[in-house]
Parts: sequence; C-alpha cells; structure tokens
Amino acid sequence: MATFVLVHGSWGGGWVWDRLRPLLESAGHTVLTPTLAGLAERHELSAPDVGLGVHAREIAQLLESEGVQDAILLGHSYGGMVITGAAALAADRVGQVVYADAFAPVTGESAFGMLPWLEPAFAEARGPAEWEVAPLDTGALGADEEGAAWLSSRMTPMPRFTHEEALGPGSEEVLAAKPVTYFYCADQDFFTEVAAAAEKRGFRVVALSGVTHVGLLTHPDGFAQELLKLT
Repeated sequence: MATFVLVHGSWGGGWVWDRLRPLLESAGHTVLTPTLAGLAERHELSAPDVGLGVHAREIAQLLESEGVQDAILLGHSYGGMVITGAAALAADRVGQVVYADAFAPVTGESAFGMLPWLEPAFAEARGPAEWEVAPLDTGALGADEEGAAWLSSRMTPMPRFTHEEALGPGSEEVLAAKPVTYFYCADQDFFTEVAAAAEKRGFRVVALSGVTHVGLLTHPDGFAQELLKLT
C-alpha cells in the first residue's frame, strides 16, 4: 500500500482533502494531510518571513519524522511550489511527485514569476496583517455554489512571502530521476502554460476534462480514481 502526502494550496489547510482522503484510505492507503505554517489552524504562525522555504522544510521534516518511504508527494496549486522544494530536501523519501493543477517551478522561480497576474490580484486582496493576502473569490477559482460555500467558510489569509520567495536549488535533478505526473484541469486555463512546460520537461501530463481548478477538491471522485492508478 502507498503513502500519499497531500499538500494544500493557497488559503487552505489539511482540511481541503477531507473529501478526497477517505477515498484513498478506503483503498487501503495511508494519507497524510499536513497544514502549512501560517494557514488554517496554524494561522497564528503567520509572519512576514513565512514563505516557500519554510513550507518546503516542513514537508521534508514531516517525511522524516513519520518515517515515510516512497511517498507519493502531491501538491495542489501553491502546493506544487512546496512539494518541489521538499522533494529536493528529502529525495530519498519520495517515490513519485504529483502536481495537481499546480505550480511546477525550476530553480529561481517564484509563484509570482510563473503567473504574473497573481501579484496585482494579491495586492488588492489585503489580509488583516500587512504581510498577508486574503482569499480570492472561490467562484473565480471554479467552485460551484455548494463548493464555494464549503471552501470560503474555512479559508484563511496567508503570508504574501509564500508567493514572492523563489525556489532553491536541487529539484531538477531529483525530478529527473523519479516518476512525475502533472494533472491539468482542462476546464480552466490558470495552469495551461505550466502544464505545457511540464510536458516539455518529460513529465507525464494528464488533462482532466470537465474539472476546474478547485473541482479536484470539491468533487474528488474522478481525481481519486486517477491517483489510485499510480499505486
């Protein structure tokens, strides 16, 4: 049986996998769903210097502390930045890397650099602290009415530095040596260019038709079936 380590995206927490996790566990797999520092129930840790590096180290330390071997390391949206950094730090504990409509950076890239439209959008979405960004509209992210209500009720502001900080070195070599899958939500074009770049890097790219960016979270049945094919 496999161990899935699922890393959430912007404004989320481990809770975003509440609908997917049981589908994987019912097939006999172990599923870890950590919450990144500064978000959800760990929002009190939000600070100006909490960024990509902090989050990547957290996931690498989780793999170590839990004794995980051959993890299927998955990141959604911003979580793709995090798993890329974590894979470089804990390569010996990662079996596969999976991007779920996510950033798939190379050394020196930041989330703002990869999707330039994000920076002005974040500038308008000011959080309670000057270094924080409030959640964007979940409807614009592809949620239906029920899904938008579920997501919006639990999303929290997050440190802006997460999207400003660039990825450190080492991930390219690790990813070149492991199976990497990129799931692209074809019903929205947020990550169209990222998916195309991933294909050029030799990643296996799977287009999910009829699925929006947050549809993976709100309607996970089809996505679970795709993930189970990896085990």
